[in-house]
Amino acid sequence: MSIRTRLTLWYSSLLAVVILVFGISLFSVLHIAWRDELDSSLTAIAQQVGNQIQWDANHNMTVKLRDLGDDVGISPFYVQVWDIFGRLVGTSNGNYQYALDAETINTPQAIWHEFTLSGRHFYVLTIPLKDHGQLVGSVQVATRLDAIDEATDRLLKIMIGVGVVAMLLSFFIGSMITGQALQPIDTIAQAAAQITAADDLSRRIPYEGPDDELGQLTTTFNATLGRLERLFNAQRRFVADVSHELRTPLTTLQGNLDLIKRMGPDPISIEAMTSEISRMSRLVGDLLLLARADSGNLPMNETTVDLDTLVLEVFRQGRILGPQLQFKLETIEPARVRGDSDRLKQLLLNLVTNAIKYTPSGGTVTLSLTVADSEALIKVADTGMGIPKNDLPMIFDRFYRVDKARSREMGGSGLGLSIASWIAQSHEGRIVAESEDDKGSVFTIHLPILETPAIPESMRETRPRIPLPARVRLRSQVRSGDEEDVVTKEPVIKEKPA
Repeated sequence: MSIRTRLTLWYSSLLAVVILVFGISLFSVLHIAWRDELDSSLTAIAQQVGNQIQWDANHNMTVKLRDLGDDVGISPFYVQVWDIFGRLVGTSNGNYQYALDAETINTPQAIWHEFTLSGRHFYVLTIPLKDHGQLVGSVQVATRLDAIDEATDRLLKIMIGVGVVAMLLSFFIGSMITGQALQPIDTIAQAAAQITAADDLSRRIPYEGPDDELGQLTTTFNATLGRLERLFNAQRRFVADVSHELRTPLTTLQGNLDLIKRMGPDPISIEAMTSEISRMSRLVGDLLLLARADSGNLPMNETTVDLDTLVLEVFRQGRILGPQLQFKLETIEPARVRGDSDRLKQLLLNLVTNAIKYTPSGGTVTLSLTVADSEALIKVADTGMGIPKNDLPMIFDRFYRVDKARSREMGGSGLGLSIASWIAQSHEGRIVAESEDDKGSVFTIHLPILETPAIPESMRETRPRIPLPARVRLRSQVRSGDEEDVVTKEPVIKEKPA
């Protein structure tokens, strides 16, 4: 059964329950109202009849109901007056001499009773007549309920007819409204079927309705399609890139092996083979790292990490990796985080290595560490070629490379920034990239820091300090004749509490 049919049946069932409850309530209210009106009318007539009763010297009752009928208009009612001995003293219908309700005559309290006589429905009220507290007779007032029964039957038929029509209308109208409301879902299903059949993830679902639940569903589905398209394209790029990355070193290895077979061992060939093997090892290692990270099988050795010490270590290592560049160290503030020291160092080295690759000789790479709003901000800036604005949002995607040919020449596989982003997210942080063409890039790492306890005044002179050189010498690649110009810069190193 489809959702449309189920919703329509639910609406129709709910309407049926409402109509049923309304009908029962209406009948109950009308029944109570009609009975109250009859009770009031019968009681008033019985009281007037009692007031018209006369007594003779022998305490015998006499009453003229015909005169009473002319006064109060009791034509739709039947009235009888009985004495204590069961004699009929007066009646409004001389043709009927039997008691209207024989069982209730001479009862000490008023009694309401329904009965059927000659196929007709009657409603009778019997009230006692008392003289000085003594029961002397009874007055019975009856009326036919045929008119009320007919009105009730007519009302029941009308309500049944209206209910059936309302149910049919609600079913058809509800089916139409439900169909229109669920039309976006049908569109989504058809689009999904077309995408599956045509293998085209570029299609999107058109929607011009309000921003309701179905609109949000359509937006979410389109966003999912967009993400799937990006992942599918990334997978295709991955297959192409990995194939190229592996084919090139394998071809080189095969060529050098053939050369060694013919010419014997050659240092140049062995060095080339070693380089290609190292490149393949790095690629396979990065792929294995990301695969383990996705599966959740990559453990984190969490400890308290001093980021300032870590930044200084990466700074020293960066100068070794990029001797053709100028490395600068700006403000370093003490900061501690909870995390894996090796992974955080890998994160920084990936960013520094990336800066070294894309910064031309003589350029500058700058590192800094500051603290703001309970976050440690580590910046890695370079004066390289920069990143185009259109490529900036996708640089953290796996296997994405801005300049694919140049990246291969530099040994890049498009995984370094992806690994860096994953490490930052694993430490509840993030990486923000800013760049302009031909002006360089700035990567800012945001990491939550640990609270640093306050240090008493008496212990400030005895707390340990980080052993740092007084001056950090940075060499530029500017030479004048045979002498090498040396540029020195003293970084601002803030003291770190123990």
